[in-house]
Amino acid sequence: MGLAALIVFLSSLFLGLLSLVVLVWSALGVLRTVRYGYKDLRSWSEFIRGYLEDLRAVAEAMEERARSISSHASAVREGVDDIQDTLEELRDHPLLRASRFAARFRRRQAFRA
Repeated sequence: MGLAALIVFLSSLFLGLLSLVVLVWSALGVLRTVRYGYKDLRSWSEFIRGYLEDLRAVAEAMEERARSISSHASAVREGVDDIQDTLEELRDHPLLRASRFAARFRRRQAFRA
């Protein structure tokens, strides 16, 4: 009876030790998987960070371009306003009024003849 109890005790001790070795082996596998996952995540985060920096640079370039277009449009608007002012001044100029009067007078003369 003592020998059977000793065999059962030693076999359970051996199985416990074997279970501990299997547990450590599995933990090492999990640790390796986590380490590879971290490396993969780090490379993806660097890729996304670079992509976001590129997007930020493109957004700044687009903002600068829009600002340039806006300033150019305001300069064109000022030029158009100057042209309109000049045309209004020319329309009211006495020589231009006299030439319009002469043109109407000539048309009436041509129509009567």
